[in-house]
Amino acid sequence: MVITNLNDTINRWVRQADRDLENAKKNLDIEAYDVSLILCEQAAEKMLKALYIKERNEEPPRTHSLRKLIELTDMPDEALKLVAELDSYYLVLRYPDVGDIVPYENVDYEDAEDGINKAEQIIELVKIQLHMED
Repeated sequence: MVITNLNDTINRWVRQADRDLENAKKNLDIEAYDVSLILCEQAAEKMLKALYIKERNEEPPRTHSLRKLIELTDMPDEALKLVAELDSYYLVLRYPDVGDIVPYENVDYEDAEDGINKAEQIIELVKIQLHMED
């Protein structure tokens, strides 16, 4: 489906991604590392979907795969390295039946800090592709 108000739609996705990243940082401060990492994945996903919308002028695919979103957009190859771990957090940290350990017990401050760093880099790369400035 073609999007009629392209810039407004992209802006909403970007604003929500920025908010998710802001909340990821707040959750780091309260030691909710799993929530922080889930929000990092969500921020990256929303930014990549904003780019998809800009490039194709259509609704983004219903996927949570950051790798797939990068492959569907004109993101540089370096972005794939940034999303490798973030991609796994969507399922692993949300559902206790995915792994052998309770999800929140499997991540720590360093993991969340690294996730925030990677999400920030993805957001900056996408903003460059979108020709946006902070």
